[in-house]
Amino acid sequence: MLTDLRLTDFRNYREAELAPAPGLNLIFGDNGSGKTSLLEAIYFIGSGGRSFRGGRLSRLVRDGAPAATLFARVAQGELEHRLGVRRSPSGIDSLKLNGATPGALSDVAALLPVLALHPQSVELVFGASALRRRFVDWGMFHVEHSFLPAWKEANTALKHRNALLRSRRISPRELTYWDQKLAATSGSIEGLRSGYLQRLKAEWKAVLALLAPELKGDLTLQTGLRDGESYLDALTRTREDDLRRGFTQTGFHRSELKITVGGTLARDRISRGQAKVLAYGLVLAQLPLIAAAGKVCTLLVDDLGSELDQDHRATLLAFLARGAHQTLITAVDREQLGPAVVETGEAARMFHVEHGRVRRISDDP
Repeated sequence: MLTDLRLTDFRNYREAELAPAPGLNLIFGDNGSGKTSLLEAIYFIGSGGRSFRGGRLSRLVRDGAPAATLFARVAQGELEHRLGVRRSPSGIDSLKLNGATPGALSDVAALLPVLALHPQSVELVFGASALRRRFVDWGMFHVEHSFLPAWKEANTALKHRNALLRSRRISPRELTYWDQKLAATSGSIEGLRSGYLQRLKAEWKAVLALLAPELKGDLTLQTGLRDGESYLDALTRTREDDLRRGFTQTGFHRSELKITVGGTLARDRISRGQAKVLAYGLVLAQLPLIAAAGKVCTLLVDDLGSELDQDHRATLLAFLARGAHQTLITAVDREQLGPAVVETGEAARMFHVEHGRVRRISDDP
């Protein structure tokens, strides 16, 4: 859970500091004031250097500055950790965990589970399969202890197999070895994904019952395997085609999370507004699974007032206010969130952003 954030030369911020509450936080400010950038900074440091906004990461550095610096304090049970990152326009110059360089980005990402609801979240429904696969794997990384070692082993096998496919001298024995490694690790990962997906689907349907009971959604995992086929069988079947193409077409890296509504692929039959609800539901469904793993997720909700209608905003805000997670929501003003903010306002810590400056406007909690 984030307890303190300090920015220097990040986006439009010369300097800024934010101390969010453990529960609900509301951040108000005019369009262009820096609200989204504030959430982006939290996401950036929690994800080890990624942005949910897209675009070139070089633009994270304020115009004219040599680098952007971010510092965060993160509470994990009784312990407090310090995260620091310095990014120049060309890339990350320095990443520190408690004053030392971490052994891997996963060490940083494990400390601050961070999810974001934003205008591009709808791409979970309309976008490429890689987005949905990454979304599921993010949750598994925080919930399933055996996932990361299996994922690293599978990626190593995939990398070696692809390199061999592209080489001019191919050893059948070596290719068979990497086939076996990739098949075994892909099978392990898909087993973990299947179990996790059942839990995610149950939570997703519960959220949809609150937000949009008329949407009867379902989630299935498609591996690309034929009936009764193993990964090793599939790799053998596609070997000649893989050799022609120079890359592996079967494995853990090609699985697809299929989202359907009423038995039809969701992206082919629903509106963009309905897709937002489905996507928001998927993100929210991760929260109880993270909590069950003994972690506190930091949820970032960008521009809630314009993304959902008043009824959905009220339902979502009430849902977020009672969850066992930390939430930061941006909006232009309290009126944009509607009557729901009156009910939750006393339980929220409020901030105002103006011209790249952050000011706390409530004393409680």
